[in-house]
Amino acid sequence: MGLFDKIRRSSRRSAGVATEPPSPPRVPGRDCTKRLPRTVLARIFAFVCPHTVDNTYDTSEESTSDGCMLCDMRDLAHCALVCKRWFLDARALLYTNVRIDPVHYCELEIELAAKRKRRSVFDRNGVPIDAPQVRLELFMRVVRESQGLGNMVLSLRMPYMTREANKATIARTISVLPNLRFVDLPVGLFSDELSCIPLKQELMARCPEIRRMSYRQGAERGFSQLQGSGLWMHLEVLELSGIKLEASILRSGLAAFPELRELRLEKLSWLLDSAFAVNVPLPPFPAVQSLTLRDTPNVTASGLAAILSTPANKAALESLTLSSTGVIPSHLHKILAAAPRLQNLSIIQEVSSSFPMEQIPLMASKSLHLLHFELTSQTDNHGMPPVASSYYTYLISSLMARALPALRNLYVRDSEFPDTLLLMPPPRLFGGGESGPRTQGGLSQPLNVYSKGLDELEWNFTPYDPSPAASRRDSRTRPVSFHEAQLSRSWGGEARKSVLVGNGFGGFLAVPAEGDRPQSGHGNQNRLSKQDLWR
Repeated sequence: MGLFDKIRRSSRRSAGVATEPPSPPRVPGRDCTKRLPRTVLARIFAFVCPHTVDNTYDTSEESTSDGCMLCDMRDLAHCALVCKRWFLDARALLYTNVRIDPVHYCELEIELAAKRKRRSVFDRNGVPIDAPQVRLELFMRVVRESQGLGNMVLSLRMPYMTREANKATIARTISVLPNLRFVDLPVGLFSDELSCIPLKQELMARCPEIRRMSYRQGAERGFSQLQGSGLWMHLEVLELSGIKLEASILRSGLAAFPELRELRLEKLSWLLDSAFAVNVPLPPFPAVQSLTLRDTPNVTASGLAAILSTPANKAALESLTLSSTGVIPSHLHKILAAAPRLQNLSIIQEVSSSFPMEQIPLMASKSLHLLHFELTSQTDNHGMPPVASSYYTYLISSLMARALPALRNLYVRDSEFPDTLLLMPPPRLFGGGESGPRTQGGLSQPLNVYSKGLDELEWNFTPYDPSPAASRRDSRTRPVSFHEAQLSRSWGGEARKSVLVGNGFGGFLAVPAEGDRPQSGHGNQNRLSKQDLWR
């Protein structure tokens, strides 16, 4: 062999061919990740692909992200190929919360869309390949060939059209996912449609760890058979929509899920306050953390007060949503008084009559952080103020009385609400000295107000911070109001760019925007741009 090598080298020299110099030997660099614990390494990989740690039970449409999920998953897959130590943690993340997306949410999609137009990505019939369907089939093949990977999967999300057109493929996939907690399913499965019966039977037999399920119109028989079935004992989120049941069947079905923490009742016109009765020979109403009532016109505040009369329900409820129910907004004080741990309250209602004239207790809660007070009324009232304005006056009274000290975010459907709150008379004008009513009334906590009129599409943001009220010389914490108003150009044109400053008496004073007012002694350090506010 040495003779032939010499002959080749001599022939190359004679032909004038320059040989390449030998490449230097590769010296492996120092691997600093060897000192990291596996938990830290997994945490780093989670930042590479954030959706792999999405342990919620939201659908593919609900669990959106700011980045490109497909690119993040590709980067995490590349991390798994670096070394054996990285492989174990990266693979565990890749197969924990699986997400199948139809497109790239980045500039790469433009290049890929051009490639898909070529004939090479068309099937035999000239139809373009369905990328999400191909990804689902590849995932199905992988988990069916490796039971270890199938045991890792906790959630599987996919686009709407993919889950509607691939019911058989989804059934074959979930049949090898025994620890699956959430999966995007076709709509017909929740109504017990015939085309989805095999898929639902596979889900009931192979996936006992499901945590979210819905029963809609047509699934009455399946819901009535839940009592004593032992199906999905760890279910946490349940939605009942348009289903027609008796109150006794409802309570028995809810009792089949002992770990239920979120309940949504929608489009149940038959639901009465009697369904929440306490002293009846029925299973108790579940102690849930979140309760949503939509389009339930016969449920009133008395029924909700009955639920909250038990210590377990009173201590558990943290979020309550009321939309188009029979709960009168003037009775909200009853619910707040009965729910001492309520943090989020949403009431979306159209009112037809003004606020009652009799003495109504103010809305009071020491735990409420978020309030959606979205009340609307008909605008054609012959030049009179809208009916809903009296309810917003009631809300302002509760705020000025400091009955909601923990409230930080407020949503209202009244475009004039920020101005009304801004122009409220200071408490000291109602009598008393410096230490009189001023210490008993007025807005005392920072509050973010989001307002929107009936003809507006986006929320207008107005922050209030009464902390500078005690010291008017300190302007470093001045918030900026983005509430739109028709004002002069000195205020920044049509969109007001004002600053709300405490006036020293418990109220607020509007000052023109930074470009139209003289600079303070602190110079540019006091400026607060829109970009800084939204960071």
